[in-house]
Amino acid sequence: MSHPANRVVPADSDISTVEDMFDELVRRGGNPVREVAAALRAIGYVPAVPERMGDKPREVYLGWADPARDYTRGKFTLSLDSRTVWFRQQDDQRRIQDMSGTYTTGSYVGIRISESDGVTHATAAARQVKH
Repeated sequence: MSHPANRVVPADSDISTVEDMFDELVRRGGNPVREVAAALRAIGYVPAVPERMGDKPREVYLGWADPARDYTRGKFTLSLDSRTVWFRQQDDQRRIQDMSGTYTTGSYVGIRISESDGVTHATAAARQVKH
């Protein structure tokens, strides 16, 4: 499975905790990452570091769960890397695919947070799918 955040992590980086992963994302993406993360926390989402896939390097993104959801169809509601917020669950994709700032590719609907109004669009989409 390929994610927008499929990028190499320096060997000396420890990104196994939420705080360390967040710091790495901010290092790569700056203020838009900080702004989106703060908005997601305010809405009620909870961040988690994704599990490693086999012996591959850890992918650089945070998954965000909605505590009010049943996660039988996926672990996270949305994911955040240094440039993008993306939604993988099909029912969520249908709800947001026509919103401003979204694009569809592969198996997800994404929003580029570094673009003009990207943080605003990502926050609105996250609110739209929050239970």
